[in-house]
Amino acid sequence: MKTTRSILLIISIYCSAAAFPQQIQNSGFESWSDVFFFENPDQFTTTNYLSYFSNIQPNVTKTDDAQSGSWAIRLESISTSDGPLFGAALIGDPDFTSITGGTPFTVRPDSVQGFAKYNVQPTDTAYFIAIFKKFGAPIGFCVKTFTGSQNNFTHFKQAVQWLVPVISPDTMITGMTSSTLFNIPVPGSTITFDNISFIGVTATYPNHDFENWSDFESEEPDNWTSSNIISLENGNVSVTKTTDSYEGDYAVKIENAEIFDGDTLGFITNGTIGDDGPIGGMPVNDIPDVLSGYYKYIPEGPDTAIAGVSLYKFNPASGNSNMLDDTYIKLPPANDYTYFELQVDYYQLPEPDTVNIAFGSGNFDEENGYVGLGSALYVDALNLTFKPNLVSVDEDRDKIVQKVFPNPASERVFIEMKKLLNNEVNLEITDVNGAVLSHKAINVSDSAIPLDVSEYAPGI
Repeated sequence: MKTTRSILLIISIYCSAAAFPQQIQNSGFESWSDVFFFENPDQFTTTNYLSYFSNIQPNVTKTDDAQSGSWAIRLESISTSDGPLFGAALIGDPDFTSITGGTPFTVRPDSVQGFAKYNVQPTDTAYFIAIFKKFGAPIGFCVKTFTGSQNNFTHFKQAVQWLVPVISPDTMITGMTSSTLFNIPVPGSTITFDNISFIGVTATYPNHDFENWSDFESEEPDNWTSSNIISLENGNVSVTKTTDSYEGDYAVKIENAEIFDGDTLGFITNGTIGDDGPIGGMPVNDIPDVLSGYYKYIPEGPDTAIAGVSLYKFNPASGNSNMLDDTYIKLPPANDYTYFELQVDYYQLPEPDTVNIAFGSGNFDEENGYVGLGSALYVDALNLTFKPNLVSVDEDRDKIVQKVFPNPASERVFIEMKKLLNNEVNLEITDVNGAVLSHKAINVSDSAIPLDVSEYAPGI
């Protein structure tokens, strides 16, 4: 004799009806605006692009509180959604582990000097660093640290420690930070530098009094975030408005461009950028079904473009949004505008509250690792449809499901849905942990649908 099963089922039911469209904001890329991101001191790379992605103010800024001339540079450590971020201004090309490149430099200074005022938080340390290289290898360095507070500009001087005698460098890398490089930055630490120079040589420190700054700005598609903020650090624009459109006056052109760390990148998203890619997006009340639109793709070599949709749900307990699903498809080469569809295969609860849409122009082929500088993706006329509403038994029993019986059961459970007679429904059963136990399409020819539960283990 079978053991009686006390079954707790979460049953999700949705009517098989035509999906309805919801307008993606600026889906045809007809609307564009000039966007000012921030100012950077000439010849320096800063952390401003990181603070921009966190939707806060730049943390490396021009200030008229100067020791000489009109301007000085102020760096601040801040809190972001991804954790503390120090302010940094660098001459060189930062990547995830080091700083490469630099500026040509062929003399051997005795010391570096300048002026600084600062308010460095307890347990934190600000830095000025210069590294002198020959054929890519360090042959000398200068490191000055700052702790505590100094409300007025104070002269500092630090000797260069040469690792080899006589030999002159060919390159200099330099950097300033508002917080430690070797521990977690402390938000609130600030330092302002001005009038930096060398002792013992006639060479001039680049932009030594920070009088020269350049605006970082570009024309951006409204309601979309582009990779321009990253590529502009290297003097390139990767996303532009084009009159080569499928419909309307404009489309978006996404092109692989070299960015600050030597990588190539081109993308847009209707959300923002997090540590691991696009996040956020447009609010939704239902589950997306199909993203469609038109594209053409002219790669450089065997490059690969992508289109992606990611679903998120806010978790009040953690205060963060959790990813429920993400789907990406490759877009093959196409010289003329070509229709595409991306099917979202997510059929369960919880329903998302946000959908992120993203397109990338290349350098996404993990198998071949090909980097196609100049690969160009054109996108236009986007549309997003949604699956019919998911209805939980507990949430909407009176409207859709009149009765689920018997409970407990050992052989069969009947689901009474008189209001859906002569309709096709999709029925999904999940356990209390969210694992899908069954998913099937059923034609409601009787008011009570029989469901075989004998295959489920006792105690579910």
